[in-house]
Amino acid sequence: MLAGAALAQGVQAQTIYRCGNVYSQVPCPGAEPLHLNDPRQPEQKRQTDAASEQAARLAQTMAQTRIAEEKRLLASQQTITASTPEKPEPGTPGPTILTPKRLQPKHKKPAAFIAEVPGSEKRVVQKKKPRS
Repeated sequence: MLAGAALAQGVQAQTIYRCGNVYSQVPCPGAEPLHLNDPRQPEQKRQTDAASEQAARLAQTMAQTRIAEEKRLLASQQTITASTPEKPEPGTPGPTILTPKRLQPKHKKPAAFIAEVPGSEKRVVQKKKPRS
């Protein structure tokens, strides 16, 4: 009985506030109340709902048609593949098999790095040649 009375009077919607990108029933600083009443007449809403249902049915039918067409094409491709001979006939070139080239290094690895203090280079000592 209460439910019938509530429907007859219409359900009062709660106020919704937008706080930045968040929607809440509690207002925040600078919140704006949203006016979400549907201004359409009941007949307009029924027409919109019917058009939405019709579009959904059409989409479902199109999806089923596409799936059936894909299955048919796949079956015809499998029949063509099954009917082609495995080995080529004599005198005809066989299938070309492409293999990727191995990448060669562009340069050699550098020698091990050894840190040296500036001015610590080894001096090469040259031996004196005897005078003749």
